Amino acid sequence: MTQSSRRRGTARLAAVQALYAATLGGLPIGDVLRDVLEGRLGGEALADIPDPEGLFEPREEAVPLAPVDSGLLTRLGRGADAHLADLDQSIDACLSGDWSAGRLETLVRCILRVAVFELVHLDDIPPRVTITEYVDLAGAFYDGPEVRLVNAVLDRIARETHPDAFSSS
Repeated sequence: MTQSSRRRGTARLAAVQALYAATLGGLPIGDVLRDVLEGRLGGEALADIPDPEGLFEPREEAVPLAPVDSGLLTRLGRGADAHLADLDQSIDACLSGDWSAGRLETLVRCILRVAVFELVHLDDIPPRVTITEYVDLAGAFYDGPEVRLVNAVLDRIARETHPDAFSSS
C-alpha cells in the first residue's frame, strides 16, 4: 500500500469518525473536521498488541494513524453532511422491509453515508475501490452482518450509479 493510499484510507476513517461525532454530539461538521485536522480529535486507533511470548491475551493499545489526506477528508465530511437526506434515501432504497437508514446503528449509518457520498459524488475514485475501502472499514468495527450489509448496499448503489464499471462482471 502506498503512502498516498494510506492517507486516503485514514481520511475515510476520519470522515466517518467526524460524521459520527457530529451526529452524536449535535455539532457542526465544520467544527469537528477542524478538530480532526488540528489534531484535537482522532489520529489514533485501538489495536490488539500480541504478547511477545504468547502467554497472555493481546492487549489493546492506542496506535497513531497514518497522516490524513486533508482534502479528501474535507470533501467527504462536508459533502456527506450536506447531502444527508439524499444519502439516506439512497440507503433506504437498498434496505428490505420496513428498515430505513434511521433504524441502523449510528456507526453503520455514518459509514454508509460517507461511502455513498463518495460513490455518487466523487467521480475520480473507482467504485470498486470505494466499496473495498468501506467494507474493510466496517470490518474494523464489526465481524457480523453489518459488514455484509455495508457491502450489499454499496454494491447495489455502485452498480446503479456506475454501470460501466461493472459491465464485464
